[in-house]
Amino acid sequence: MRSSQALLRLAGGGASALVVLACTLYFFVDLLPHVAAGNFLRALHFTAECVLLGGAGVAGVLAEIRPHPWVSENFPYLTRLSGRSCLYIFLGMYVIGRRERSAWGRSFDIFVGVVCLAVATAAMVFARRLSSLPPQLQESLGREMHAASTQPQPTMEQMSTS
Repeated sequence: MRSSQALLRLAGGGASALVVLACTLYFFVDLLPHVAAGNFLRALHFTAECVLLGGAGVAGVLAEIRPHPWVSENFPYLTRLSGRSCLYIFLGMYVIGRRERSAWGRSFDIFVGVVCLAVATAAMVFARRLSSLPPQLQESLGREMHAASTQPQPTMEQMSTS
């Protein structure tokens, strides 16, 4: 794997982790005050928002950093670079326009949205470049990373005798 692809995976994992952080913040800032005030219908809305954003963020982290079999089984589009790019576009657009009144909250949402959209743009560019490769080289990067992590590593003795 090239270092640019590894850097893109790291950026995607960071963007997904940032979405999980935003979800945690939304839980404390938006959901809990509505539960405490007794606004249960609004609380249901924010519960769904936290579950969807948190789930998408965790799935993104699992798909980017260490490809997990659960993610490839339940969300096969996250095994492809273009699928993860579409996820980041959706998350970025949703988060960037989420809040309008709070100054610090709006700034944080814009930051998270811009990071997600920047990663999505870079992923789309890489997906476009990789689509022009021959079919033998278009294998999923997740399988390459998983195969490399399960292969036995050579010992120091084996390396010194080579």
